[in-house]
Amino acid sequence: MEITVILSQENETLPKAELIARLETLEISYEITQEYPGVLSFKTDATDDEILKLGEHLGYTHEILKSITTTLPEQLQESIETINWEDHINGTFKVRVKRMGNGDVDKDSIERNIGGYIKQQTNADVNLDNSDTTVKLVYTDPKTQTNEFKEERVVGYNKVIITTQLIEQDKKHFFDNKPHKRPYFHPGSMSPKLALCMVNLAHTKENDTVLDPFCGTGGILIEAGDLNTRLIGSDIEKCMYEGSKLNLAHEGFDDFEIHWEDVRKLNLDEKVDAVAMDPPYGISTTLGGDDTKQLYTEALNSIAQYIKDDGYICMASPHYIDLYEVVDNTPLTIKEQHEIRMHKSLTRIITVLTK
Repeated sequence: MEITVILSQENETLPKAELIARLETLEISYEITQEYPGVLSFKTDATDDEILKLGEHLGYTHEILKSITTTLPEQLQESIETINWEDHINGTFKVRVKRMGNGDVDKDSIERNIGGYIKQQTNADVNLDNSDTTVKLVYTDPKTQTNEFKEERVVGYNKVIITTQLIEQDKKHFFDNKPHKRPYFHPGSMSPKLALCMVNLAHTKENDTVLDPFCGTGGILIEAGDLNTRLIGSDIEKCMYEGSKLNLAHEGFDDFEIHWEDVRKLNLDEKVDAVAMDPPYGISTTLGGDDTKQLYTEALNSIAQYIKDDGYICMASPHYIDLYEVVDNTPLTIKEQHEIRMHKSLTRIITVLTK
């Protein structure tokens, strides 16, 4: 079957990278068939249940859809009439148009007319609030124009992907897990969405042991724990050590151990499957006064002792630290990097490393 994924467009490379990492982790075969801004389609021999599992833990994916066919906007009605809708509609249904960009599309008219045709063909009832099946018409491959101020706008579309919705991201998870809602909060805590993305880039799977050696308030470990993993964390600051334990217990986790320890002196009794971490930036008391680059080198050498040979490390760092120079003095290799602009003077680099 062919799957179409609606990706977040808040970052240029992270959403696709997270999706691909999760596909690889779950050992789901894929062949990318089309790709446009915010849209990626791939062929796979996975089952519906495997695709549903894929969609359960993704930070930068909005929807996962089952593709029926791709057509031109002017041939939409004709294409709709070639489909045997009884094969795709289970129970009640609704039709929704998804525009990738703000191109001019008469959504209400299209949804009403296509919905009326499907109802006529299947006898199924329409339910606009809580339907069993959502038919999603994805307008993509945008036509754009650039004005005199070099501002680009969408003026139309070249393709419509006709799909049914398999899964839609539950935004409530990220809202409920905002750092300030936890029992212990510290400014600068990573967002749950990025934390989950990093856990996925570290190729974390169910029953893995996950290490965050700069665990802070426990945000990354919380997202890893939702994948039913064993959690190990450490932090050099006692308040973080106590706070992360408090937050993990509050989330209902019990299979975790937190160490009050400098990562460079960490002594574990086991090797871990994945590492996701957000080390501190700059010279400060949290580094014991040490230089950031030196800390990163020593930390990665320490972590390399405990990561399994096929394990992945995902770490965040500031743009002014050249991680290629850092890893030169470690047994690790950089697999990929992604940029997130935080504000005018700071861009975060998300790096995936392997042995």
